[in-house]
Amino acid sequence: MEFMEDDVLPMYLEEDEEEAAAAKQKRRQQSWKPPPPPPTKEGMDKVKRDLEMMQKLYVFDPKLGYGCYNRIWFVDFDMFDIDEETQFGPMRFADSHITDNHELTNSLNVLRVKLMSSDVGFPVRDRLDLKCIYIFRRNRHNCQLVQSEGESLILTGPSRGLVFYSDAYFEIDLKIKKDAEISDEQFCKALIDVDVGKFKSNNITRKTVVSWLSEVDFILSYVKNAVEGTVEIRILSGPEAFSGKITACTTNDPSPILLYDSDVDDANTLGNDNKVLQLLRRVVAVSKDQMLIVHYYARSDDQNGNMSHCICEFTPRFEGADKTEITCGVYMLRVKVTWSPVLDH
Repeated sequence: MEFMEDDVLPMYLEEDEEEAAAAKQKRRQQSWKPPPPPPTKEGMDKVKRDLEMMQKLYVFDPKLGYGCYNRIWFVDFDMFDIDEETQFGPMRFADSHITDNHELTNSLNVLRVKLMSSDVGFPVRDRLDLKCIYIFRRNRHNCQLVQSEGESLILTGPSRGLVFYSDAYFEIDLKIKKDAEISDEQFCKALIDVDVGKFKSNNITRKTVVSWLSEVDFILSYVKNAVEGTVEIRILSGPEAFSGKITACTTNDPSPILLYDSDVDDANTLGNDNKVLQLLRRVVAVSKDQMLIVHYYARSDDQNGNMSHCICEFTPRFEGADKTEITCGVYMLRVKVTWSPVLDH
């Protein structure tokens, strides 16, 4: 069988050199980006303000021997007020219909903060809005007296379930009260970043912060697939003020979270609604497959001051509230837990 020369196809086709050069130039022009515009006076002023603010937040720590940031510094200071408190409160989704297969966000419980002495407070920031959520806040006229090494701060927050899917930031500013405010001594001033990766092998972690005159220990509990429980306790019968202590924990972590202690100043103050206890803390994060356990230690009103201990348990839900009534010593109490999922929006 013979093949004619005209039947053979060329292995490739050559483009016209001028057309190829023109196409190449066109592609070059399309990919070319104009140089950035020269900086404006407003832009340069903003950079100057940001640098001044960052320098203000960068402080030399005499205990460490070097400088470090003591507050978040990676935000746009023209748009973000680092002193502003979060506008998100508890029970955000308590009345929403959330399906059982809805993906929840992880959370964080601050179990204890131990130190030597303190005066003023500090917030934690989560990734929901990076705004301040105070867990301890006192001024020099309402300071906590710390009498021994290893004593814990009496925490009063957070005010809602923390959103913890990547990291959280704790800003610490603690002072030792002296005779005059001008003489107050810096005890601890630091910024710590708590990374979710630290909790992969253990639900509880301890972080020690060395700063100025102190070593401060944070005991933190990681809560997977978290539901926020907001606790309300009402006295139905018994003495007008509850004498004793109330704590909360979960089946996964038995470490107590102090909700109420009548030995703390103003702890017996009732809320606006008669007979509702004013709790130190009222929000606890619970994993959806765990239980919330509330312990009551009621002191009798006789001279012996005997203590009665009662327990009630709650199964987390994605919405709504649970109520139960218990008798503990001379008190009858109604306990209400309002549930809301911890979501990152």
